[in-house]
Amino acid sequence: MTEADHLPALSSIILLRLNDYARRPVAEQARLSAQLDTVLAMLLPDIPDRGRIVLSGSGSAAVAVLNNAPAALVFAERALKANQAGLGLCIGIDHGPVEVINGASGAELVGDGVVTASVMAAFATEEGLLATQNFRTALAHMSPGSESVLAQTENFSDAGLRTYQAFRLDRRAQRQRRRRFILSAVIAAALLIATAVTLRLGVPDRPRPLANYMGSSISSALDHLKRFSHGKP
Repeated sequence: MTEADHLPALSSIILLRLNDYARRPVAEQARLSAQLDTVLAMLLPDIPDRGRIVLSGSGSAAVAVLNNAPAALVFAERALKANQAGLGLCIGIDHGPVEVINGASGAELVGDGVVTASVMAAFATEEGLLATQNFRTALAHMSPGSESVLAQTENFSDAGLRTYQAFRLDRRAQRQRRRRFILSAVIAAALLIATAVTLRLGVPDRPRPLANYMGSSISSALDHLKRFSHGKP
């Protein structure tokens, strides 16, 4: 199924694969395929029609997202939650070149991005979702800081001995990054206050040109830290 007229050279590609699909009985394959179609029908409306291409096959589906790596990650993470109902999805994500061609069985999505996403999905049986360095870089470029949810895991090699650097989804990494930022800010503020107190005691009669601004600056900094700790910009 094609849902866009064309794609640019680079897109975020999400490959969804049902684990051990080929080994399952025909009736179970039909049930799982129907569930995968349901997941796609529920999640795809969040991505604009002209910003995606969706192609589905036997026990798998490929979603290419145009110029929107954050939306691709949200889609993949929401799709992964279907595993809580026993769907058994393995998801791979890459950011790279793709092209839609007319194959013997209809439209096909091809390119290095699709191949690499397929490799990530093949190795994602334990993690559930694996992404490449290319996708993590695209995510950092489009939404700085959001790439922290992708934590590095072990590298993989395919049958051609090509090595891939992989990243797993880890929301705890983002929370740890936020805590480190807050701790660093608190330490910096403490050092600033300690320095100010030392100067005040050591040189009590020194000029204080910034005295009228210090109170409001400290209050503004504390408000910023409070908003950041609650995940607000």
